Amino acid sequence: GEESALFAADLLRMYTRYAERVGWSVRELTSEPTDLGGYRTVVIAVAGVPSRPAYGYLKHEGGVHRVQRVPVTESSGRIHTSAVGVLVMPDVDETEVDIDPAEVRVDVYRSS
Repeated sequence: GEESALFAADLLRMYTRYAERVGWSVRELTSEPTDLGGYRTVVIAVAGVPSRPAYGYLKHEGGVHRVQRVPVTESSGRIHTSAVGVLVMPDVDETEVDIDPAEVRVDVYRSS
């Protein structure tokens, strides 16, 4: 819900500030902001430098991140648990690959 969107905005701010601190460039590709300043979806591209490649440092950040806190959307002070998914993928150059069909083996398994 809205609390997850706010948590996603917090994570985006954290990753963006870290990237700027270490000299990486950050570019927003797409986003779906919410009315309260969160994000339903946000996609960014982080470009590292040769001495400090971004993927090498961020690859372990991928997965589900969870927070337990009293959100700004809660009026009675109850703790909510929210989760967001983070996907980290390397940006690789397009290359042509030749696969010899004789080197391909296809195994088919069926349960009974």
